[in-house]
Amino acid sequence: MKTNGQLNQRITAISFFCISLMYFLGSFRLKMGTMHDPGPGFVPMVIGGLLVVCTAFHLFRVFGAKSETVKIKDNVPGGTKNFRAIIGVLACMIVYPFILERVKFILATFVASFIMLILLKKTRTIFFPFILASSMAVGAF
Repeated sequence: MKTNGQLNQRITAISFFCISLMYFLGSFRLKMGTMHDPGPGFVPMVIGGLLVVCTAFHLFRVFGAKSETVKIKDNVPGGTKNFRAIIGVLACMIVYPFILERVKFILATFVASFIMLILLKKTRTIFFPFILASSMAVGAF
């Protein structure tokens, strides 16, 4: 017998798969280009393909699992939500476009991603978030 949580999880998995499939198929209306000269549809096609693969994997996991093992898991330790991290990440996402022109791309991306990593991952050192934020900013540039 399916519980309400299992039904909600299956509906969510189907919805995510359908949305990612529509995104992927919609990217083909744009010009693809080549690897050396990508067109405006190249990146959306790659992202859409990855979304379809990830959501398909999740869909198979949800429908393939035994009814006792399909449970909605809360990733937050102790079952409480970290509102400080949620508000901080949202603030970074809102402020990022405004600081982008003033401090240029690499520094703005580094600062925003560094702050988000610190908020999301409680670590004792700042070495790993610093290295990860640096590599994300330089890699995206």
